[in-house]
Amino acid sequence: MQTLLTLLDDSRNDIYLLVDRKSVGYPRDFQLNYATLFSVSPLVIDWGSYSQIEAEMRLFQGAAPGKYAYYHLLSGLDLPLANQDEIHAFFAAHPGKEFITYSSQKNGAQLLARVQKYHFTHNFRQPNKAMRLFRKIEKAEQRVFPVRKKFAGTLAFGSNWVSLENDLVQVLLREDDRIRTMFARGFLVDELLVPTMLNIYPEFKDRIYYDRPVHDRPEEFQGNLRYINWWDGIPYVWREKDYETLLAARRQGPPFFQEI
Repeated sequence: MQTLLTLLDDSRNDIYLLVDRKSVGYPRDFQLNYATLFSVSPLVIDWGSYSQIEAEMRLFQGAAPGKYAYYHLLSGLDLPLANQDEIHAFFAAHPGKEFITYSSQKNGAQLLARVQKYHFTHNFRQPNKAMRLFRKIEKAEQRVFPVRKKFAGTLAFGSNWVSLENDLVQVLLREDDRIRTMFARGFLVDELLVPTMLNIYPEFKDRIYYDRPVHDRPEEFQGNLRYINWWDGIPYVWREKDYETLLAARRQGPPFFQEI
């Protein structure tokens, strides 16, 4: 994390940091020389649950009063592939654009399955036999008695890591209650949040920088300006031997963030 913060340490940046409350021994104090660092109230974040959206919304809420030109959601495993001058110049040259990655990997039935009502949503990765058996029963019940969400036609799928301008972030915050109603009991819903809200507010679709769906192939351009390798892993962890690959990705388009 300190490496990422050091690379973002620029007087033009304000950084909002949220740490999973479950993190044990994780440092809470970081030394920066130029950027202003704000700590956002931590919460328990569980894989696959609504807590992932809750963390994103908490970060947007913390930063929104600043009415920034852009809000960049980054994980603690991200690193920039360009320097801050290049990154700021790129976004200054593309004001009002939304940077997301759409995916073609999920059909309508798979998306609807994600917004069924699940139980014990904080335990999707619970390894014990009892929970695995419960999940099988739960899935069978959903097939027989599916929850037909009235918003099923608006669902869309893409990366949860995005760079959004202020107008769209303000819409997300105004729609906090609707977002909670749609997704609070769902599974892996963080990847539905922004693409679905863009369907609900189609006036923002003209602002999308690159809306062609990707198939998770190395030659494809990822519209959120991240270079996340799903074709070699879940995702793949970049290593020193991948330096030339990352250079090629950098040359492919505008500044990327890599997920390491």
